[in-house]
Amino acid sequence: MRKCVATVLPLLLSSWVTASDLIKVVVDITPTETVVLERHEDADIELDGDLTEDVWNKLDAYDEFVVLEPDTLEQPEHATRVRLFYDESGLYLGIDMDQPADSLIARLSGRDRRRINRDSINVTLDTSGEGRYGYWFGINLGDSLSDGTLLPEKRFSNEWDGAWRGISRVTENGWSGEFHIPWGTVAMPISPGKRRIGLYMSRKVAYRDERYGWPTLPRTRPKFISEMQSLEVNGIDPKQQYSIYPFTSVTDDRFDDRVRYRSGADLFWRPSSNFQLTATVNPDFGAVESDDVVINLTATETFFPEKRLFFVEGQDVFVTSPRARTQSMGVGNTGTPTTLINTRRIGGKPLEPELGSEYSISDRELDQPVDLLAAMKVTGQAGRFRYGVLAAFEDDFKFDAALNDDPIHLEGNPTDYGVARILYEDAPGGAYKALGLMTTATLNEQRDAMTHGLDAHYLTAGGKLKVDGQLYLSDIEGEESGTGGFVDFHYNFRQGVEQRLGIEWADRHVDINDLGFQSRNDYWQIRTAHTRTSSNLSWARNNQFDVRGFIQKNGDGYFTRGGIFLANRTTFHNLHQFTIRANFFPESYDDLNSFGNGTYRIEENPWLGFSFDSDRSKPFSYGMGIGTHKEKLGGDTIITRLNFTWRPSDRFALTFHTRHSDRRGWLLHQEDRNMTAFDAEQWTPRLSAEYFVSARQQLRFSLQWVGIKARERDFYLVPDRPGDLIEVLKPEGPSDSFSLSQMTMQLRYRWEIAPLSDVFLVYTRLVDHSGSLKSFSDAFSDGYDDPMGNALVFKIRYRFGS
Repeated sequence: MRKCVATVLPLLLSSWVTASDLIKVVVDITPTETVVLERHEDADIELDGDLTEDVWNKLDAYDEFVVLEPDTLEQPEHATRVRLFYDESGLYLGIDMDQPADSLIARLSGRDRRRINRDSINVTLDTSGEGRYGYWFGINLGDSLSDGTLLPEKRFSNEWDGAWRGISRVTENGWSGEFHIPWGTVAMPISPGKRRIGLYMSRKVAYRDERYGWPTLPRTRPKFISEMQSLEVNGIDPKQQYSIYPFTSVTDDRFDDRVRYRSGADLFWRPSSNFQLTATVNPDFGAVESDDVVINLTATETFFPEKRLFFVEGQDVFVTSPRARTQSMGVGNTGTPTTLINTRRIGGKPLEPELGSEYSISDRELDQPVDLLAAMKVTGQAGRFRYGVLAAFEDDFKFDAALNDDPIHLEGNPTDYGVARILYEDAPGGAYKALGLMTTATLNEQRDAMTHGLDAHYLTAGGKLKVDGQLYLSDIEGEESGTGGFVDFHYNFRQGVEQRLGIEWADRHVDINDLGFQSRNDYWQIRTAHTRTSSNLSWARNNQFDVRGFIQKNGDGYFTRGGIFLANRTTFHNLHQFTIRANFFPESYDDLNSFGNGTYRIEENPWLGFSFDSDRSKPFSYGMGIGTHKEKLGGDTIITRLNFTWRPSDRFALTFHTRHSDRRGWLLHQEDRNMTAFDAEQWTPRLSAEYFVSARQQLRFSLQWVGIKARERDFYLVPDRPGDLIEVLKPEGPSDSFSLSQMTMQLRYRWEIAPLSDVFLVYTRLVDHSGSLKSFSDAFSDGYDDPMGNALVFKIRYRFGS
């Protein structure tokens, strides 16, 4: 049934009319109905965000949006009218959105910057038609784009950039967005004749910090991809597509005083909608955004996310469980991932060669990434099976080393990597059931390492109970095989109330870190979390309460970790936020941070923190926080943070964040069984400035620094048997007091000259000044005389193909 929400405006008011002046016919539709899209092959659309072409005026509009954030499910204040059609090339969407002109917020950014509060319109498509996988696309007012992928039920990822187009435009009644999503950009099963596609749309209204959605699928409900609105198209058979992205780069390495020239190509081939091959030859990743600066003095490795475009695209089939991605959308903290494939290992640090004592290699040489010769990735679907194959090959390389203090070049051993994945998904309808296998191989002359994993997934028909599990085995040349596994339960009691339970274990021989990531082995652990989200309260806009805890024992039966964590975040009606956190870690044993020299008891550790963050929709927003906790042997630590963001216009943003820690009794391993407690001070400031000539041209400056100054205080010895540390007099030798300073500065210019065609100019400076800081100001003076790296990179990439 149709309802007329506006009449024809008198033509006498103007000699011409826009789309917003015409009759707006909005069609009522229920969530279970199927929208049969019209096909228009000669629409002659000029993608400019201005919905004035004749085809838009002929189409029915849909406005079934409700308020999803906060999840009041009320009718929105502003109307959103959606029109859709398709042709042989792809899907077109035109969205006309009402909103007062003085409330529009347009903030330009790089691609996939989702956490910026600004007006946006987003489309999510279940291209499998069965709730198995999908893609999402977003246009932010001002034409900054976002996109990514989706796995059941609502595992979103922005680790995919597709060749699609989207444009926004300010209109008389608000603003509009226009999408063209080519069929060849997304994966789809072979389906002659009629084809179902799931649709979900969301709109962010930044000045109210609200998100509208259609259909009604808030985050606080368990089902998502399997309950999207059904679209029907007919006769879509995407043609074979290919793209070649040749590139060339020049790197001026000021540290090694050499200029490197590199040329290569990225290749994309999709002969059908359910098969895709991507490859890269002689790749160069010098233009990738730098990692956060981290100084890690513990025995647990830091996880860094992948940022290289080749490896982040098309990774979904290789994601074997939610634990592979640990991004949190709520107030509760998450742990490190457990995954058989961590592509940051590929082309990462080389294996340290096995050498005699007369040889020496600097830490800088051992930390340098290895260039790749080539890499290839194949993904596809055959019936109920989805599969993926990944292979990568490192190039030959040399170490700058020394033999009895004489400089020499040592040949390194490049590594070859391989991954094979297959996933079987049960027929749609009723409960979701899936079973997967994955094998990884890391092949090097020094040693070969393989892992094998079996994963299983189950979701009840109503979506209340979700179960994910995995068993894995490591097989490393010259070492005993090891096993591990986990099973996770997620139960949704009702909207806004959910419970999670995880059980995991790993024996002392399992090691998946040649190509995967695991924080430790030789343990078993149980963890749980309970979350409650309440909206539309009389005293607040929404409130999220989270309580979680865990217990962990090692293979010898010692209680090695445990804790309970309480967190509560309140968003008030003025959009300010207040967060309180209270944690408690009971007395336990530490079997890791002596670096293999024994197990020792640590004291209980209470933690309390408060933070405040202002309304992020304002041109100037700020936040502050303070927290305190006990160190492992009882000293007090105070942590403070301050941050602000200034956006005087939609083209410029200045962001500053700093964190300061004042630690009393910071316990660190020295050598053998010796441990030292320090009084330490640590600063971690970050500064970034971004300017956009347009949505396609970005100039970004970033500076990150970590500075630590630690003074020795007490001295301990790890006991022969697990127990209390033994306090001792200071051992003979130099002072254990130390200072560390690491800084990364990057100036980055990017111009997107065409979809997925770019020009990069990147200057990066890395500084490591350790051991001699008398004050923090030294890090910005003579510290520059000790750089780790200093490089200028120019890179151009252009897309050719169908």
